Amino acid sequence: MRKHLLLLASLLLTGFLLAPQAARAQSCTHYASPSGGGNGSSTSSPFRIANFWSVARAGTTLCLLDGQYTGSASMITPPQNLAGSSSAPITVRALNEGKATINGQFSAIPVRLYYNNYFVIQGINARNSSASVISISRSHYNIVRRVAAWDAADGNHSIYGIHSATNNLLEDVAGWGIARKIYESSQGGDYTTIRRAWGRWEGSHVVGPKMTYTLAYNNVNMLVENALGTWSGERLKQTYTLMDYSGNPWTGNGAGTYTNYSVDQPYGVFGNDGFTSSDKNARSKLLGSLAYVRASDKFQAAQGVFITKIDSLQISNTVAYVEPGSHTTKKPFALYNLQTSTGLNLVANNLTGIGSAASYFGSDWKKSAIVQGTSLSGVANVFSTTTGANLCYRYHNGSLTTQPLWPWPMNQRIIDATTESGRAAVNVTQTIESMLGPIPSGCKTTTTTQVVTVPSAPANLTISQ
Repeated sequence: MRKHLLLLASLLLTGFLLAPQAARAQSCTHYASPSGGGNGSSTSSPFRIANFWSVARAGTTLCLLDGQYTGSASMITPPQNLAGSSSAPITVRALNEGKATINGQFSAIPVRLYYNNYFVIQGINARNSSASVISISRSHYNIVRRVAAWDAADGNHSIYGIHSATNNLLEDVAGWGIARKIYESSQGGDYTTIRRAWGRWEGSHVVGPKMTYTLAYNNVNMLVENALGTWSGERLKQTYTLMDYSGNPWTGNGAGTYTNYSVDQPYGVFGNDGFTSSDKNARSKLLGSLAYVRASDKFQAAQGVFITKIDSLQISNTVAYVEPGSHTTKKPFALYNLQTSTGLNLVANNLTGIGSAASYFGSDWKKSAIVQGTSLSGVANVFSTTTGANLCYRYHNGSLTTQPLWPWPMNQRIIDATTESGRAAVNVTQTIESMLGPIPSGCKTTTTTQVVTVPSAPANLTISQ
């Protein structure tokens, strides 16, 4: 029976993937604007976001009019225990994608789900938080889709932070700016899926490991597929005192003044944090992804992809690119052993490492189809090869599909949002082609329809039990 239910769910997902996005979009039941003042029944009478929570029910959709949302009444922070259902989530979305920005002004959290299940947050921008920008804790079966977020508080915070929360999905998202980590699921943040994400680590001045993506940190069954990550360090202070999480100077190991844009515990673009329990089996996967570092980046980590002291982790079809001739001691991959005993389920297959330094693979790792080169010409084309990594197609729920990955689904959104954030505009597709060469036509979709999953489907559907 269980197998039949999974097959039925898979077929339903396929049907939604083939349907036009406009037909799948949740109809607006209520409307909000930055200034509000109305009854929320129409675009001509919007209320504030805070007014929605008292009328929100399973299946209701709040549509946000264009503008900058500021102040406590304009944050997406539903009250505890407000929830949708598996077939009828509560949705908050931008009426015009990318035109509604939730701005915490460093005094509020733009998006916080706390004891809230079955929500969909879609199409917004979020910025300038007093903590993490998108915070999901003790909340399950939520979807954050087509969201661009930047600049957390400079403390123990992330752009996307998921904690003590299960079966949450981040799909077609982007994050960058000040944060200890850009994407983190930890401390019981189990069965998190991150799909088609772009992230850039730019700076943090507090103690603790730094990463763009955390693949495992006291959480299990994390799935990261078709994720792009980089590390620019562009918001780092040249000289600063390392701080603790309360805003005071750190007094433990590593305390003191940091100079020349140095960083405390720079782990890498993709990496893992610790497992404090005796069970070190993360049961997590990194699939069809890319870590890249350019010559101009202030990249302090010793490697692009860093794994150590855990078991049961798979890395497949993934590229680590450290621009040849730069960062000459930085390894593309550094995958270390479990160390406390022999790792039995560490898998590294179809990987491509490009950089001046050689990658490192510990003896615990089951390795196959690994290609390494000191230049792009020294490795097979990563869009067409059958050896090493191939970045042509999309993954979905851990399975490689025949659907082209390119152009990057959030490409224009990221161009617009990085500009809004005061950075130089980032054209993701163009950046990848400038590093790895032209993307073949067979790897590009011919339709402009955005592909999304059905909102009521749980993340990690095929592996969540």
